[in-house]
Amino acid sequence: MNKVSASAKNSDTRSKQQTILSMLGLLTSKVLGENTYAKSSIYSEGITRGLRSFLPGPLQPSVSLAEFKMSKPMQMGYLAAAKDLKHVSIDQFNYMSLWATGDDDSSVVNRAAGTQFSDYLSQSQAPDKYILGYKTAVIQFVRAIAGAGGVVYRINSALQNLDLNQQQTLVSQWFDHVNGYMDGASPFEVVNNQTTKPSAVDQAIAVGVAKEISDGFLNNQPIGDVDQPLLGNYSYNEDDFSDEQDLPKMMTNTIGKVSLTEDINLFVNHTLAGMLNALGSIGLDALIDAKFNQANPDLVGAAATSATYQETVLEKTQTAIEAIGNYLNLPTSGADLAEKLAVLNLSNAASARNAKHQNYQLRYSRVLENDRPQVNDRGETVKVAYGIFETTHQILQNIFLTTLMVPYTMTRNRLLEQIAAGQYTTPRKVLEPSLQVEATLFDYIDALARFQVDQLIGLVERGKKDYDGMSTAGSFSAFSHLMRVYPEVKAINPSYAEMSKATKQVYYWLYQSSFKDTLPDNERAKID
Repeated sequence: MNKVSASAKNSDTRSKQQTILSMLGLLTSKVLGENTYAKSSIYSEGITRGLRSFLPGPLQPSVSLAEFKMSKPMQMGYLAAAKDLKHVSIDQFNYMSLWATGDDDSSVVNRAAGTQFSDYLSQSQAPDKYILGYKTAVIQFVRAIAGAGGVVYRINSALQNLDLNQQQTLVSQWFDHVNGYMDGASPFEVVNNQTTKPSAVDQAIAVGVAKEISDGFLNNQPIGDVDQPLLGNYSYNEDDFSDEQDLPKMMTNTIGKVSLTEDINLFVNHTLAGMLNALGSIGLDALIDAKFNQANPDLVGAAATSATYQETVLEKTQTAIEAIGNYLNLPTSGADLAEKLAVLNLSNAASARNAKHQNYQLRYSRVLENDRPQVNDRGETVKVAYGIFETTHQILQNIFLTTLMVPYTMTRNRLLEQIAAGQYTTPRKVLEPSLQVEATLFDYIDALARFQVDQLIGLVERGKKDYDGMSTAGSFSAFSHLMRVYPEVKAINPSYAEMSKATKQVYYWLYQSSFKDTLPDNERAKID
């Protein structure tokens, strides 16, 4: 017997899939189109009740149990889906969401459906019914996660309902948790402890990151007023037609025992929880490591206000949180964040039981095919599309950033207030802050603001000296020239030219602070 080459077989499979997928738009629109208005009405009613959906649009209608029981092709399609959905990835779920809400483009369906879809569709005598059965399982899966009142709604609502004190408690506990195994190590470096005797530090990090993914912070920490953790104990109890079929055994033997309920539970408690715990924990650590440290002089210009009242600072910070994130150049997507977090790559860690599966940096940032990044027709690796989970990523990032920026801003502004009043005119020799020394995260943030401002008091001294000598820099451009040329002030920050405009304005304000009252308003530096 002649063997078919692997490449030829793959080519035939792709050709078959494309032929099948080209039928899909016509079939689904024909079967589903007439019910769209009714489904949209149900969707709108759900929104009115406050059970917000995080989908791009209303879910398309799925069949009723009565209809399902009357059609064996539907039943076969449903079982094929239940088998395919056993190991749904984050990227796949995004395309499932698009398909479930009406995008029938073949490129979407190809990434939403699994291998069983095309295999059994090609054998079906009623492809429209088969597709409807398969898509019904997809819709039920998507509804459980992202529909009105679903998992994403509950997670996001729990996070958004936290007040500032609860957010600070959450962030403080979360950082203590992740710092327990990171212990000041860089989240941007790969754990590489493949040695005869791995270091205790590397081993602790590898074990900590692995546990984060299997049973992380949000699986064990109650959030806000709720006594239960946000993740880890989800149990789906809505529509599942897996056991409602009456197909002959000869048709189901190849598929085996399947359960949509188990598929959904596995996705929520393992895939989704692992991703949120990993990116949340290591993402928080990375935010502090990269942005809230003394080596980031631009932080002093990130504040959204010069106010000193907490309510005002909170309001202004929340309003400007997106702009602050952009200012600090924070990752704008889950994939971008994961790409930066090299510590998630456990493939070189001695504790990795299955190395090729434990490069979570790659798994959370790139679409994989046989454990290798998928490449598109332009030769680019394909980033994971987080879809509706980007909302959760953004909520978490905003909580982290808000709770750190508010105390930093308040300390900075109170010190600037002292400077403006002439009470702080010489360096106080503030010690460099250290997370290993400070009792809490927020003690560290306070110490960081004090240290960074104290490092700039030389500008206050120079401004007073120039004013007394009647040689002040009379414009912002003249001040910038001073910062670049004169050694005394250049030493305050040799990288002044690279600083943001906002940071430069803070510097100019400090320089003018001792004589600002002698200047007309249009010549004064503004830091609000």
